[in-house]
This record gives sequence, C-alpha cells and structure tokens, in this order.
Amino acid sequence: MLKILVQGDLGQVAYHVGDEAMAIAAADELRARLQAGIVLLTRDPGQTKELYGTDAIDTLVFPWPPAERSNHLDLVRRAARGDRTALPAQDSVWRVIDEVKSADGVLIAGGGNMNSLYGWLLYERAALGLIAKELGKPLVVSGQTFGPTLLPQDQQVLHELLDYAALVGAREASSYALGFQMGLGSEKLTRVLDDASFLVPPGSEDEHHPAGEEFEFPTGPFIAATFGPESWRDGTRSLAKLGEVLDRAVELTGLPVYLIPHVGPLGEEGLGGDHESHETVLAHSQSGRVRVCPVLPAPAAAALTVAAELVLTNRYHPAVFGLAAGVPVVALANDSYSDVRLHGAMGNWGVQDWALPLSSLAIGGFDLAIAEAWTRRVEIREHLESLRPQIRAVHENWWDAVASIFSATGVEAAKGLGDVVTLESDSEWAKQAKQQRVQFRALSGGIASLWTEWDDVRSQRDLLLHERNEALHEKERILGSRSFRAASLLRRGASVLRRVSGGRR
Repeated sequence: MLKILVQGDLGQVAYHVGDEAMAIAAADELRARLQAGIVLLTRDPGQTKELYGTDAIDTLVFPWPPAERSNHLDLVRRAARGDRTALPAQDSVWRVIDEVKSADGVLIAGGGNMNSLYGWLLYERAALGLIAKELGKPLVVSGQTFGPTLLPQDQQVLHELLDYAALVGAREASSYALGFQMGLGSEKLTRVLDDASFLVPPGSEDEHHPAGEEFEFPTGPFIAATFGPESWRDGTRSLAKLGEVLDRAVELTGLPVYLIPHVGPLGEEGLGGDHESHETVLAHSQSGRVRVCPVLPAPAAAALTVAAELVLTNRYHPAVFGLAAGVPVVALANDSYSDVRLHGAMGNWGVQDWALPLSSLAIGGFDLAIAEAWTRRVEIREHLESLRPQIRAVHENWWDAVASIFSATGVEAAKGLGDVVTLESDSEWAKQAKQQRVQFRALSGGIASLWTEWDDVRSQRDLLLHERNEALHEKERILGSRSFRAASLLRRGASVLRRVSGGRR
C-alpha cells in the first residue's frame, strides 16, 4: 500500500472549517483513486485522528516574525540533509523527515496562505517541499491562491517550492497568471477548483447533515450566512450594517437566516472567532428571524450550507460549497486579499458579478445584489447546474493526474479550467462594483503591502536588538570571568615590567 503525506492547516486552536475541509477533501480524493494510507500533518494529531479516523502527526511549526523564518528554513534544510545538530531532538521536523522518507509522495493541499500576510504558513509548506526535494519524493501543490502580497524574499521561497513540484494547481485566474510570471509552464501549472468544492457532492447532503437535540437546525427553506471578523488591517466597520442587511433579506424572501460560523471552538457558542462576529450581527438585527449556529465539523458545515436557498458571506468557503451545489451566492470582500479569492471563486462559475468589494455595502450595492440574486435564483441555479458536469470533469481530471504522480503510472495531463459561460447583471449596482474594485484593491492592497513591509522591518530590528543584547551579555560575561581577570593581571604585569626595564626585552 502506498503512503501519502498531506499538508493542510489542520488542528488549529480555533477550528477552521475551510482549512479543515481542503485537507480532508484532498485525502478523500486520493483514497478514491489509490490504495494508499494517508498521514495528515496537523497542529493537533489527537483531534484530527478523532474527527477523521486518519493517521496524523505534528506538522512543522515556523516562527511568526519574518526575520526568523529564513534562518529556520535553513535549519530545516540542514536537518533534511542529515545534520542531527540542526534542531532540537524534540522538534517535529525529525518525525516529519522520517515520515517523508517512508512515504511515496507529499501533497500540499489547497489554501490561501502562500503570501507574505501569512508568511509562517508559506514557510511551513516550503519547508515540507524542501524535505521532499532533499529526499527525492514526488511533490504536488494543489488548489492554491498565490499572493497577492509577496515580499521579494517570500516570492523566492515560493518559487523554489513550486519549481520542484511535479504539479501545481492555481484556484483563480490571477493565481494562474502569477504562477506563469514566476516561470511555471503549462506542463505543470493548472487552473483548478478549490480542493473542497465537492467535499459534500450534490445530493449527498443528508449523509453529512448535522443532528443533535441541543441545536435547532432548519427544517424548512432558509438563508445560510457566514461573516468573519472585520478586516483588522483596514479598520473596517461592517458587521453592524450586516445585521440590517439580513433583516431586509428576511423581509424580501420570507426565510429565516442561519449564521453558520467557520472559525471557533467546535460545538460551542460565544467564544471568539465567528461567534463574536455573529453576535455583533445579531445584536443589530431586529427581525427576530436570525439564528446563530455552533461551529460544526467541516462536512456538516458544508452540508448545512448547501441545503440553503441562498448563501451570503464574507468568507471564502461558504461560497465554494454553495456554488458547487448550485446555490446562489452573494459575497462581500473585506479587503483585496479576500476579493482576489472570492471574485476568483465566483468567476470559476461565471457569476463573478455577485462578488462585491466592501465599499458596495455602504452605498446599498450589497442589498441590491441580494435582491437580484433572489429574483433570479432559478436562473442562477440552472446556470450553475449546467456548468457542473464540465467543471466536475475538470476537478476529477486534476485528481486523476495527481494520483498518477504518486502511483508512478505515468503522468496524466491535467486539462485545467477554461473560460465558462458568464451570467451577468446589467444593473447599476454591478457596474458600480466593477468600478469600485480597481480602487478598492489598490487601496486595500497598498495597506497590506505596507503592513507586511513594516512587519518585516520591525522583526529585523527586533532580531538586531536581540543580537546586540546577546553580544553585550556575552561581553559582560567575559569581562567578569576568571580567565579574563587573570589575563588582565598578566597584561598589567607585563606593562609594569616593560616600564621598569626601559622597554628592553
């Protein structure tokens, strides 16, 4: 039996539905094609094993400060080459190296962390790719967003990772273009869907539908909504307005709204993450028909989302789940990073007009987009369902190609997503959103770039201060040592002797 290591972003302190969904969906796709044992890399092996019944080990962990990452990557490189002094014996790198040695391949599952905003996650993946390279193991990078914010040193690290990979999947047209700019050719770079798009295949919602007496889940038609925190870099203020928007959606549709959190402690309410965001939204709702759900395991959260009549979100994966199941989605991007991903995901299905920049909220564009999505909901569903066979075929082809890499049966050509029929809106709100997007991305992207550059400079400063303090400490230690005092006495004695002897030797 083959053994494949799968790197996701699993087992975080706050459970993250989208991150978990991509890794377990990738594992499912591999199992469907290969007689393979899957080992998941995670921050909490116990939780991951309990939730998914899969072998799991501690993932690589990189320091957050940018200045420390490059040095740690060099230490991992030394460790992969057999230097047992490179890192402490208890570091997770040694178990990862042992697992890669005995594995038949390494898969880096999809995600949006190959950028400088989440640089520590980029370097964790680069380190795993480096280990695979040093040990001569096949590597595939699936379903990624590249950038949009990349410092030069981070782009170089990303390039080394992608250059070694046998196949690379880009989940937006913009990421695909950036891959080409970095020198990747079409023989390895492929446009793909997000890995978790078909985590819950259409028609199988009941298999994963959440159940439990302690929670009141919908028994009739409803709207699914997910809103994460406001953009901390841009200082946005949107959650209060979203409570009012949901009330108007209730009035328009006659349906209740279920707030489905994607980040927070599993099965608990009111404990940070999306719980906090949703409580703020709820506090500004007056309809009495907005309900707050607990954080559910990824398959259950996806199943609940795709059972809705309409999805409203500022997070990425509710849109991914909804689109693949034919559910109309209206998305609101908090910042340029969010807009690249949401606009890209909606564009893969030809409904990008319903992905709006945050500026649309203040002028009523988000409300109007919701109203048009509801009015045209049958048309939108038919559009999405008409595209599903060809898009699903591309998705299946991608995973067939991935499996061929690991089974060494000869690489199958990955065809990749192409242009699809677009369902457009000629309404004023859509025209305004297109006009606003250019400025929105420029301003928000500029803030993100400045923030990452400042964070890099600050960490370089902190590292230099630390090295200076260490040098001063070492100086004080040397000055206070016996050997230094003895040497000082000898030097003074020699000086006195030279004066007494007139400098003669």
